[in-house]
Amino acid sequence: MIILLIGRHSPLSLNNKVLLFKQILRPILTYSAPIWCITAKTHRRKIQILQNKNLRIMTNAPWFVRNDVIHKDLKIETIEDHVKNLSRKFFSQLQDHKNPLINDQVECAHKNGKNPYPYSTTKWSLPLKPP
Repeated sequence: MIILLIGRHSPLSLNNKVLLFKQILRPILTYSAPIWCITAKTHRRKIQILQNKNLRIMTNAPWFVRNDVIHKDLKIETIEDHVKNLSRKFFSQLQDHKNPLINDQVECAHKNGKNPYPYSTTKWSLPLKPP
């Protein structure tokens, strides 16, 4: 349904199409981004490709126009940059959270320093020790 509004033959102006993209499509693409931002680069690249396709459809850009030119002209940041901003905002809000369990998780991640996710380097062949 939304593709009819932002598609090539839509009567909407480009500014309105960009607004629809920012308000409806991009939040769908970046849903729970602070959680999945540590995924492999290939998975994040697939989402970027989806954004590039939508922007090309919106602008009716020919094949030889580079994606970064489209992003710059429409003033839309890449998915990578947008997810970084969302993650920074999310984790800065976590530090001020009232729940002590959430605060403990944030502190645990910052204490390790070198690797904020210590479970990723755990040797699972060793038995786990209770806390």
